[in-house]
Amino acid sequence: MLFVVPSAINNTKERGTIRATWGQWAKSNTLRTSSKEDQIFQKIIGVKGGLANIAELKTQLPLTSKLVFLLGKARGKTPITKTIQAESQTYGDIIVEDFVDSYTNLTLKSVFMLKWVQNNCPGVKFIMKVDDDIFVNVPNLHHSLLNQTTKAPLLTGNLICGARPIHDQWSKWYTPKYMFREGKYPNYLSGTGYVMSADLVKPLLRMALATPYFHLEDVFLTGICARKIGVNPKDNFGFSYQPRAVSPCVYKEVIMGHGVIPSEMIKLWNMLNQPKTLAKCHPIIKSKLRRHYPTKCS
Repeated sequence: MLFVVPSAINNTKERGTIRATWGQWAKSNTLRTSSKEDQIFQKIIGVKGGLANIAELKTQLPLTSKLVFLLGKARGKTPITKTIQAESQTYGDIIVEDFVDSYTNLTLKSVFMLKWVQNNCPGVKFIMKVDDDIFVNVPNLHHSLLNQTTKAPLLTGNLICGARPIHDQWSKWYTPKYMFREGKYPNYLSGTGYVMSADLVKPLLRMALATPYFHLEDVFLTGICARKIGVNPKDNFGFSYQPRAVSPCVYKEVIMGHGVIPSEMIKLWNMLNQPKTLAKCHPIIKSKLRRHYPTKCS
């Protein structure tokens, strides 16, 4: 399992916080080994059956997870800063590609992600692209992937259906009509966080390189390019592009939530590692976990 976090050059604090929190799950080769830690995972994993599920998860999934951060370069001919060089040497998890790091280049960033994975990760099974303001419950993600009932190529996250291009030039998501002439976008996954199986990397990369550039990364890759290669993105209720309540009782039931600042990420991590705190959680109804979920996607 590979976690790729596109990150802005100056987001040093966000990267450090991820390494210190949910990135600890991502970097471990096994979930946990001690009985005390098993008790923690029993509470963190939002499924019934307790330790039996943890043991089964360890048996079925030899976690060789890796976490990397993908950066571009500053505008102009400015070389990689000494700060980034030092960070890379310290942690060994920084990838810097040769493009200007900007919002309009996020599509390019994800294409570079596919290229890097294809060239460097021959044995990877799943890739999660996830923003640096996302908290990921890695055990829940792995449990979800283990429970997939099909072996078909997987592209999953928070599915968005029926979205229409925004023609207001002042909008962050402005799309000129000449760039996309259809009345609505194909179904796509929110770019805040989505997962693909490794068998999609090569065909998606090939199609992305053969398709006219489109600046909205999630629409382009998981919508336009996925449609062209005959892959339908699937909704997973554990993903959400909307902010969730910063509560361990919420995050123990889901896979990810958006808009989590570093201080909140640390708070969540600490609480998720306290079995006594999690034991006080009451069941949460589905509508409280995610306000929006597609019911009529064609």
